[in-house]
Amino acid sequence: MWFMTHAGSPADDEQPVLFLHPHWKTLIRPLVFAVIAIVVALVLEVVIPSGSGAAAERLVVAAIAILALMLWLIVPVVFFSISQSKLPGYILPAVPAGALLLADYLRQHLKQEEVATPRKWLVVLHAVLAGACIVPALFAGYFATQHRLPTGQSMLGALAFGFVLAAGVAFTLFSRAGLRMLRFVTLIPVVLAVAAVLKLGSASLDQTLSSLPLARQIASVETDSLPLAVFGVRRETEYGLEFYRNQTIVRYERDSVPAEEHLLVAPENLRAEVVKQVADRRILLLGHFAPQHVDYYWVAAVGVGSAH
Repeated sequence: MWFMTHAGSPADDEQPVLFLHPHWKTLIRPLVFAVIAIVVALVLEVVIPSGSGAAAERLVVAAIAILALMLWLIVPVVFFSISQSKLPGYILPAVPAGALLLADYLRQHLKQEEVATPRKWLVVLHAVLAGACIVPALFAGYFATQHRLPTGQSMLGALAFGFVLAAGVAFTLFSRAGLRMLRFVTLIPVVLAVAAVLKLGSASLDQTLSSLPLARQIASVETDSLPLAVFGVRRETEYGLEFYRNQTIVRYERDSVPAEEHLLVAPENLRAEVVKQVADRRILLLGHFAPQHVDYYWVAAVGVGSAH
């Protein structure tokens, strides 16, 4: 298998199967769609006259736009949920549709006369949710490794910080500015939460969620580059190893056990099941990656030996 990692054309017996750097032409399609959407919006704004006489036409256009955004938001989530491949990279493109729907909802409410006196229970609920997001953000790294939130003084300090944020959001929204300050006061806890995750939890999250540290640890024990297979691990681990090792990953459950010598990544304490899968072939435990609870093995080629 030959990978296009440099400029130039492959030889006669070579075929590019993976481009590591996306070509600039991949931007053409989204740019074309963006231009079409902007042009359609401008044409509709010019063609449909302003005033009460065109209220019906504007209502129809708004309904079509909202329906399109709803489909944009829901279809990817439903489709990848059915196919059991709901990975972040597949779902994130649907997030802008949700943001646009929320922006339209807030814009409609800002036009209403009761903006200065928003419903109290909604303001309190929004303030509590905005302030509460900082608590798990402060302990993202701890939760990633321990699978629970801490107790004691650290939790009390985080709760107190969240309470101060919630009180500040509620006080601002109950002021004369009302919902006009909603975006600003909501952005403050969101920015703080993102900063806390990046500053305090990024290292632990990288170790527990990313396949890159695992790929590096496996590469450190290799003398020669061998094929890699997985058994019983998460699909995210399989796809991540395929990306970082730049090779096709074989899954025992889907593709059967390779006949040639290879490496295998499997959940920890699953050696007995691995022995059953490889039958009479030799295996050797090479190491353990504790943050993701997986072991990696060397598996001999068929016919090499039967000692486990």
